[in-house]
Amino acid sequence: MSVRIITADFLALLDDLIPTAAPEQGVAGYAGILFHSDRVEEGSDPGKTNVLVGTSINGISVGHAWTEAGGTLPPTAFPIQYCHALKVSLKKLLTKDNRETHVTEISRDGDLVVIQEDPDLFGNGFKQSFEQGKLSDFPHRTAFGVLGEVHVTPSEHRGPRTPRVDFSAAEMAKFAAIAARHGGTIEVFVAHQRMPVHIQIGWRYRGIIIPASWSDEMSDGVEPSIGVYPCDLPDPEPGDTPDLRTATGVFVSSTAGRDE
Repeated sequence: MSVRIITADFLALLDDLIPTAAPEQGVAGYAGILFHSDRVEEGSDPGKTNVLVGTSINGISVGHAWTEAGGTLPPTAFPIQYCHALKVSLKKLLTKDNRETHVTEISRDGDLVVIQEDPDLFGNGFKQSFEQGKLSDFPHRTAFGVLGEVHVTPSEHRGPRTPRVDFSAAEMAKFAAIAARHGGTIEVFVAHQRMPVHIQIGWRYRGIIIPASWSDEMSDGVEPSIGVYPCDLPDPEPGDTPDLRTATGVFVSSTAGRDE
């Protein structure tokens, strides 16, 4: 069983999923990426797009993404050290002329994973193999359970919902980097400040981030606790009032609504 995938697309999957994998064995989550083939409804006729799906999880976040690929691959665990090695090796195969057409084949022979340039196109080209990770070690019930459990309203035992939601800066930066690569925005779905937060980037990436805990002594969660200290400046001359909406699309002129 094997799948064939545009090499640049596979590298993009690795870039998206390595950050949310555990960095090493023995810590929360799984030190690697779980890949499998499936058929998805997004982007084509329902159920008609064959894809390679990847999922990774650490103690704080989950990443789940897919890209089009032909063929079939059963659930296969790529240890994190081989994910990093493949990034280095496969990038060396790409040039500006073949980036859109270079194909990689991923196959399984028992527990042996074989990554190679498409033999039908490149003959005896690049080839690398390794033993897959232990599938039973991947916390699939946690990863797929939290991804599939979307709450519109929190349960009562969670306590009152507040406007404040804290995130690990390092962990949220991972999603910001993914969105930047894809040229998209980060869609954030928050049911409660103490529940997993769903993230969507484009239509091929979903994720989870666990909010950071915060002390009630710092803020009541309703508004920021740090003061604002403005300075006095002269008012703009008539006709020169800046309209900040042209720069940000959000803010309005500082004189909006002021009586003339």
